[in-house]
Amino acid sequence: MTSKLLAVALEDIYAPGQAMGGQSATIGKLITPIISNVLIISGLFAFMTIIFAGFSYITASGDKGKTEQSQNMLNYGILGLVVVVTAFLITRVIGAVIGFKFF
Repeated sequence: MTSKLLAVALEDIYAPGQAMGGQSATIGKLITPIISNVLIISGLFAFMTIIFAGFSYITASGDKGKTEQSQNMLNYGILGLVVVVTAFLITRVIGAVIGFKFF
């Protein structure tokens, strides 16, 4: 079952939609790569923040200010990763309800 919004030909509401498949181009085909790329880039950024925070914590040399800053960065990195995973799960659920797959 697909939503009427997703079944509308993309070229009717977005002129460059012709290049994405003409009549078979839908909004789902436009949104899917955007959402997946944003989630992948966000996840990689959060993961790299966690790695950098760990390196910063190790090289803090017992300095209380640097240690606290590293712990905060680690907390924010983990929180960011949780947000990305939650966003992934929400998009999967919404995609199942609406009727198309994101990945």
